Amino acid sequence: MKKNRRFLIGGVIILAALSYMIYGGMQEAIVYFVTPSELKANEGSSADKFLRMGGMVVKGSMQKDLQNLIYRFELTDGGATFPVFFKGVPPDLFTEGKGAVVEGRIGADGVFQATTIMAKHAEEYSPHPDGKPPANSFVPAAETIAK
Repeated sequence: MKKNRRFLIGGVIILAALSYMIYGGMQEAIVYFVTPSELKANEGSSADKFLRMGGMVVKGSMQKDLQNLIYRFELTDGGATFPVFFKGVPPDLFTEGKGAVVEGRIGADGVFQATTIMAKHAEEYSPHPDGKPPANSFVPAAETIAK
């Protein structure tokens, strides 16, 4: 009887410890998505948090230092703009006037210090203008074998 009780108590303790570790790990892994307007409104309380901000790259705001891989630009949601600094290689689809999501923290100077840029691609499909596939289009294997 005492042996079963010890196993039950030990099992409960192990289950509680695992639950706590999983919960704590999930809380650290959650990164909230905010817009520039939300970030401007809560800038003071967001100072030490790792954030994910999304918006459109403002046309004409991009400053590139390709030699040092430094990018400065602004993101907007139409209501507010927020300055962003990024050092590194951005994705190929990252351009002015397109959607982007940046991850990082707000610096002491009020500039979002991005560690990652994720470019958003257009979700619209438009067929080739003349209705024909592009010259370098994919040819399915079945058609290749038949030829």
